Amino acid sequence: MSEVTGPDGLHDAAQIDLDFDPTYERIVFHHVRVIRDGLTREVDPIAGLSVFRRERDLERARYDGRLTAHIVVPDVRVGDIVDLAHSSIGAPPIFGDRFSAEWSFSWGCWVGETRVRVLTAADSELVVQSWNDAPETLTRQLPDGRREWQWRASDTAAVAGEPDAACWARRVMRVKACSPLSWRDVADAFRGQYAPEPLPEDLETEVAALEAEVADPAQRAVRLLRLTQSALRYQAVSIGDGGFVPRPVARIWALRAGDCKDASRLLATLMQRIGLDAVPALVDTARGWTLRDEAPSLNLFNHCIVRLRLDGRDYWLDPTNYRQGGGLDVLHQARYGWALPLIADADLVHMGDEPVREVFAVDETYTLGSTPVEPATLTVTTSFGAWRADAVRRSLESDRAGLVRGYIEHYSRYYGEVTELQPLEVHDDLEANELRLTERYRLGRAWEKHPDSDDVEFGPVDDLFGQHFTTARSARRRLPIDLGLPRQASWSTTIRLPVAVDVNGWDRRFAMPGIQAVSRHEQADPEGREVKLVRSARFERQFLPADEADAYFDLRDQALRSAGLTVTIGVTNGTFNASAPAPPASKRAAKPQRFAWLKSANFWRLAWLAFWALVILGRSLAAHMPRS
Repeated sequence: MSEVTGPDGLHDAAQIDLDFDPTYERIVFHHVRVIRDGLTREVDPIAGLSVFRRERDLERARYDGRLTAHIVVPDVRVGDIVDLAHSSIGAPPIFGDRFSAEWSFSWGCWVGETRVRVLTAADSELVVQSWNDAPETLTRQLPDGRREWQWRASDTAAVAGEPDAACWARRVMRVKACSPLSWRDVADAFRGQYAPEPLPEDLETEVAALEAEVADPAQRAVRLLRLTQSALRYQAVSIGDGGFVPRPVARIWALRAGDCKDASRLLATLMQRIGLDAVPALVDTARGWTLRDEAPSLNLFNHCIVRLRLDGRDYWLDPTNYRQGGGLDVLHQARYGWALPLIADADLVHMGDEPVREVFAVDETYTLGSTPVEPATLTVTTSFGAWRADAVRRSLESDRAGLVRGYIEHYSRYYGEVTELQPLEVHDDLEANELRLTERYRLGRAWEKHPDSDDVEFGPVDDLFGQHFTTARSARRRLPIDLGLPRQASWSTTIRLPVAVDVNGWDRRFAMPGIQAVSRHEQADPEGREVKLVRSARFERQFLPADEADAYFDLRDQALRSAGLTVTIGVTNGTFNASAPAPPASKRAAKPQRFAWLKSANFWRLAWLAFWALVILGRSLAAHMPRS
């Protein structure tokens, strides 16, 4: 039921859209009513009904076959109330009579009333979970022998979102109801669909050749992972049970396409073929970290990967993650908290914590021109590791020109026209998963005029703290913060100057449990013509509880205040003054004092000549003065 309180609400209220899967689901309209000034007008939903097929993820090669029942409600005006009652009947066939659903009872806006009603057989039981003071469960036996389950919330206030909230955190009132199941029951419902099958002849030949060529089990596993990642084009067809059941192995290989279920079935089959202990495993990329606290149900998982058990260790491999580098001990694993391997007597398995690895290390050098108007040059060498190396490798393979263009556009925002001096250099060690890029540019406008003087300023861009400490301060944080995967990143900036400066540097370190930031500023050469700024960030955990948010915000503020530096040099008649004395150790670092000319050797020579000129002039004047 919706009330139209202004013209902007007419569009949404006057049309109704309900999605459904036609292979197992049907929509029943009980009534559509328009209430105006206390009078109710019945609307025939069939008269204004159209059915569309809209593939919402078509561009991502995901096809779910769902239809949209679209109803146009005639003659809706400001002040009207549109009342809709309908039922969605049906469930994926693989679910059978096992029920699971979850509903919200508060929203991003005020809502007058939310009601949910579930009818079951008289002897049916449901497991009910609730969050954030959701309404209590009311049950009763109906005269027709069925059992009614009902939840109702009234006059619910708007709930504001929070940036970078952990994906598993429920921010509004929620209720979940499901049939009583164990994790073994859930695994048993799916594992029969992943049974091993004989390999197609050409694939069998390829695996046999690999078996003969490579003896080490770990190396075999990585080769099969890359084979699967490279061979299959991602395509998901989730019509009917297609969202839960993989295709046959022969069909997957013939199409050279599939989704996570297809790829995991193929990879597990390949590994089992050569004697490796590998099975598909179900994960939830959003709420996997809290699965142990969830009631088991069939619709909890949204992704499928492979668990490989080798030498007493579990490895979590994602065959859709094209194309990963590194050996088995190095490549990035798909860890989402808890996983459910599809084995007999299954239970949830913790996937382990992500190790802290260096995802990138940048070494950049700015060489500034001899005058304020001359172009500068910039050389940037970036070493990528872990999942960042995989991501950049994919970008290079799919659109190398676009990646280079993006780099140039980034620097152009700060330094005017940017010209590539040499093509991007790429050094890729796939086995070690180490990728190094080298960029070389000419910067058209490095120096900026000081707003209050003839001095000029130069400052490098902060691309480290700004992109890693992203969650801004907010009052009374309620939800845990997602800090991103554990990682180490560093950035070293060297600035080669046209004149010497003396630098009063700093070494600032900010830390709280599991998070560190370092900013160090120093003179880089004895002559004082190079200054260096080194920054690093380290995150040893992914999620931060809300009660630690204030400490994180304080650390973030301190880090951002030490994120960069500005070099200021005096200019006379379009040329730099001969030297610039030590800058104060302030927020943006090296700002040389404005009277650098006081230390100039030429200045003191001129001062000495002027002094003797005044002495001689004084003696001459004294000789010609009249005597008394």
